[in-house]
Amino acid sequence: MREERFKVSFSVSLMWQEKSGEISRLAGRCVDLSSEGISVEVKDRVSPGVVVQVESKEFGRMGHAIVRFCRRDQMRYVIGCKFSAPFGISDPARRKILERVLLPADSVDDTAGQKGYRAATERER
Repeated sequence: MREERFKVSFSVSLMWQEKSGEISRLAGRCVDLSSEGISVEVKDRVSPGVVVQVESKEFGRMGHAIVRFCRRDQMRYVIGCKFSAPFGISDPARRKILERVLLPADSVDDTAGQKGYRAATERER
């Protein structure tokens, strides 16, 4: 079964160690979130295979993730990362944060995940 994905918008910070030992940091915007992974829009390329530490003001330290892909999208890059350990998105405190960063269903092309989330939330109430 495919995990539940959420179209979101919030700032994240990525940090990783280069092969040279230098620490790199990059700010981005999370556009997609699930318990298994995250998609982030960034200004610079990040190589697939790099392990990044993901942090945000909203969620705090989100964990480590491996960059699975990096594709160019106009004047930016979109990177897809898989968390090394599942991100506990079902935790009640994180669900409240998630509600604040969700994009409105009418502002995204693929609203199936949004409708699924809202239906699950309604059943919980």
